[in-house]
Amino acid sequence: MKAISLLTLTGALGLSQDFVWEPYRFKPYERYIYEYKEVLGGKPASGGFEIIVRRGRGSFRVSIKGTYRKWKGSVSRNFGNAEELSGFILMKMYFDHPWLIPLGRTVLSRGLVRILTSKPIDWSPGRKRVDGMTFRVVRECEVGNLRGRMLEIVEKGEVYFRMCASPSASMPVYLYRKSGKGDAFEIKLIEYSDLK
Repeated sequence: MKAISLLTLTGALGLSQDFVWEPYRFKPYERYIYEYKEVLGGKPASGGFEIIVRRGRGSFRVSIKGTYRKWKGSVSRNFGNAEELSGFILMKMYFDHPWLIPLGRTVLSRGLVRILTSKPIDWSPGRKRVDGMTFRVVRECEVGNLRGRMLEIVEKGEVYFRMCASPSASMPVYLYRKSGKGDAFEIKLIEYSDLK
């Protein structure tokens, strides 16, 4: 994914002192409720997901319930780290759990998880130009009652990747990406809790 590879180039720029986000380092308990929208091949679709993470010694248990297009389902399983979780989503979404496809395209994308957990990102406000493309932290954001920072990747004046991260949550609270074919995928947190 083009946007994801650009994040790795900018990650080495340093971490802002006043904004720290630890992606996919789950707390003892987290509950996310997301709404999902897409336009794929010119056709709109939507879905919704509840993700509950319970962390234990050396692993965590993830329970996911969701709906997407004509599919719905639930799954619960233990994982050692976030890459195992994203690998599971990738494998299952194309075989027996197609309702997981939106998560594999957005907040639990294997590429996104790998990049966000490998290098720190510079969250300082401003514009950073890389190879004719612009990476920038645009502004503060608030999604699902969580405050954070929004970063965008812009090419030729068009935003094709946008993500809001909050220090209060381990996963992105908002993510939008647009493909070269014009398909668009958006997931937005509508409720979050870290209390049982």
